[in-house]
Amino acid sequence: STVVQTYIAMGTMLKAARENGVIDKHPMDGVKCPAARKNLSDIKVLTIDEQAKFLEAAKRSRNYDQYVFMLETGIRTAELIGLTWESVDLRNKTITIDKALEYRHSRGTWEAGPPKTTAGYRTIPLSSRAYNILARLHDARKTRYEAPELDTQLEFKDRLTGEIRFLNMKDLIFVNRKGMPTKNSSYDTHLYKLCNEAGIKHISLHVLRHSFATRAIERGIQPKTLQKLLGHASLQVTMDTYVHVTENTMIQAIKQFEEKEPEAFKLV
Repeated sequence: STVVQTYIAMGTMLKAARENGVIDKHPMDGVKCPAARKNLSDIKVLTIDEQAKFLEAAKRSRNYDQYVFMLETGIRTAELIGLTWESVDLRNKTITIDKALEYRHSRGTWEAGPPKTTAGYRTIPLSSRAYNILARLHDARKTRYEAPELDTQLEFKDRLTGEIRFLNMKDLIFVNRKGMPTKNSSYDTHLYKLCNEAGIKHISLHVLRHSFATRAIERGIQPKTLQKLLGHASLQVTMDTYVHVTENTMIQAIKQFEEKEPEAFKLV
């Protein structure tokens, strides 16, 4: 990310210098920024056994619904925090991702915004477990405690239309005992305690998104479908991130290949 930001800053500066007659030629013409690639060993994912242990420990957590919801949908952390009831269709059992919410510690404020990319705009079908969580919270929404600060509208610019939109914080689905959304850092601190209790490696909330994607690949969901569910800009991003899963399941794949072999081939 440092290389990318430097590339952008230098490009903007030198372009302005050329346009203002300070220099005759842009020295970065033809220079391409190297694509950032994740090291697969750096991507943390819960194994099936670790996920079971984590969920058992999380049952006693005040954030249990959020953890399960992420494991069932694979949405990003900011998308989870910014999910509102206007984006939920309980009749058709879907949620629409069209905004995000993050706490900016440097400014001490909550800030709404669009999804990470244009591909982040998507409608996701709900699993039975995810639907049940929303249905229960919807029934209880009028009796929950809400802090006075929740009565706020946050302005942001829609990435697709360029229009100004608003996020009504009173419409947020997931709020904590103080009647406010939970900060990223608070989620992670609580997760460390749960991991210690479960006897597994420390994870961040984003690992639950990776774990959803891993389970999806393991269960035979097509990469192109997974790309749409995750809101990735390209199939290559999905494959680059989760190809290690297919490597780990190659033995199982060969077993499936053999089991479905036509009888005529077995006679040869």
